Amino acid sequence: MNYRRLAILLIIYQCVLLRNVQSLEVPKHMRSGAKKLTNLCIKETGVTEDLFIEAQETGKMPNNQRLKCFIHCVLDKIGLIDADNIVHLDNLLEILPPEFVTIVEELHTTCGTQSGADGCETAFLTTECYIKTNPVILKLLFTTFSE
Repeated sequence: MNYRRLAILLIIYQCVLLRNVQSLEVPKHMRSGAKKLTNLCIKETGVTEDLFIEAQETGKMPNNQRLKCFIHCVLDKIGLIDADNIVHLDNLLEILPPEFVTIVEELHTTCGTQSGADGCETAFLTTECYIKTNPVILKLLFTTFSE
């Protein structure tokens, strides 16, 4: 399964969870794909999984350079950040079912791209904005990527 398809499936699943937060069980086939992507980006960035645990426990993403680059790696592998470090969450609008468009539009409209000093910081700041806009995203992100 390619990373873009995995990302779309994860976002669709996460959007469903945003509407029904009682169940945070990530299906096994999605955990497997997310774990492959996670392992690839962990290897590339040197981030440690204890940062994922810290995020889950505190409800905040640790301000850590390796974590920032991990987020950039994930966005890059799934085609949501370009070479100029512009986040293109709106690219998902063309392929998502109509019932998911509202959530993605809200995140895209509210956050756009939060520019940082480099691609890693830009990815981190943009993801922080998504979390501030809808705090459930933090739990979903690190539940998905830490399993």
